[in-house]
Amino acid sequence: TGAPISLAFFTGAIAMVLIRALTIQEAYQAIEWKVVFLLAGLIPLGVAMQKTGTAAFLAEKVMSLVQGGHPALILLTVAVLSTLFSLFMSNVGAIVVLAPLVISMAQIGGLDPRPLALMAAVCVANSFILPTHQVNAFLMSSGGYRNADYFKAGGGMTLLFLMVVVPVFYLFYL
Repeated sequence: TGAPISLAFFTGAIAMVLIRALTIQEAYQAIEWKVVFLLAGLIPLGVAMQKTGTAAFLAEKVMSLVQGGHPALILLTVAVLSTLFSLFMSNVGAIVVLAPLVISMAQIGGLDPRPLALMAAVCVANSFILPTHQVNAFLMSSGGYRNADYFKAGGGMTLLFLMVVVPVFYLFYL
């Protein structure tokens, strides 16, 4: 139906309680509270990075390595950073933290920050190596998968993703 996954899950949970497939206590016990608190903590982290100047500091350090290089190198750097961030936090949390960093990097490199921010938003979805995406995390416990399973299946997909995204953004957005 095109509904966001969070709304679909919430609607399904409410329906299960209403038709008495499970009790409200069982639904409450099924919530992964670590995930809820992780996401709740990441949003203030992104705001704090911008207000304290940490994002600008990190952008300067990263750009000192790639500045003066081809714009595709800056795109690849943003793509790899976004991918790495999404391995250790949710994609929403990663873009909240990365957006100020990427905007600062674009300004230092003399580039329009909009395509780089858009590419960062696309690349945080590149979470094939670890189960950091909510769907992968949901399937991990019920499917009996381990991190090694995700690493084996997702390693090649991650490289393929980067090999497609960087040229597409270079050709169409820069």
